[in-house]
Amino acid sequence: MTLLGKIFTLLVLLLSVIFFIVSLIANASHLDHKKKVTQYQSDVKRLETSVDELKKQIEQQKTSLAQEQLSRKSALAALQTQYDSAQKSLAEANTELQQLTSTLTIQTQKLAEASDRVTSLTTLNNSFKAEIDKTITDRNAQRKLVITLSDKLNTLQSVEVDLRGEMARLQNDATLFQARSEAAESSLKEYGITDFEDVPPADLKGQILAVNSSKQVVISLGRDDGLREGHKLEVYNSSRYLGQIQIKSIKDDQAIGVIMISKGFIQAGDKVAAKIK
Repeated sequence: MTLLGKIFTLLVLLLSVIFFIVSLIANASHLDHKKKVTQYQSDVKRLETSVDELKKQIEQQKTSLAQEQLSRKSALAALQTQYDSAQKSLAEANTELQQLTSTLTIQTQKLAEASDRVTSLTTLNNSFKAEIDKTITDRNAQRKLVITLSDKLNTLQSVEVDLRGEMARLQNDATLFQARSEAAESSLKEYGITDFEDVPPADLKGQILAVNSSKQVVISLGRDDGLREGHKLEVYNSSRYLGQIQIKSIKDDQAIGVIMISKGFIQAGDKVAAKIK
């Protein structure tokens, strides 16, 4: 029970006592007034004493109540101070929480960007790895090709050496042939022979491939057969002699000649030869 409740209880008790006294006076009105007065005085003194004690108790209770109120005010002020401090701390905490939330949002965005960057770099790295692997494969293939080409080069260099030797031999043979030709020409001159006609090989044979209106013919013989510009060939068929042509231009497998002598109608399919047997 609080102090205020105790005070109210005491007041009720005091009033109850007073009402009790009044009732006693009313009930005992027929008794001796002197005795009653004495008794009343005694009761009044006793009641006054009780009232004084009650007043003292009330004063003590008021003092205690004032002290308790003061203590409660101090406690309330302290609690208010703590509350204000807690509110301030809460506001600061909310501000810090908002800052941390904002920082967390920024860091989350940065983390997402970093994750995307890592994914992109991983894809790019895989692409680089694939390109490096392809480059290594191409390099190995190129190395093999270089080795193969080096082997071929060495072979060709060996062939070149052989060909150079053969060329030197052929040059020596040509020099020897030239010397022999000059010696033969000198010998022929000693016998009065000065016209050295360049004639085609005696066993040369071919056929006419085409004839045009300008008396030009295309034959199936060429430089590979020993034919040269200026050579003269006889034209014939299975039944008769047709005339003579002279070579004007020549290729490796064909030649063009001009009809010099015509003994009959020359056409494609007719035969040509160095000599008619």
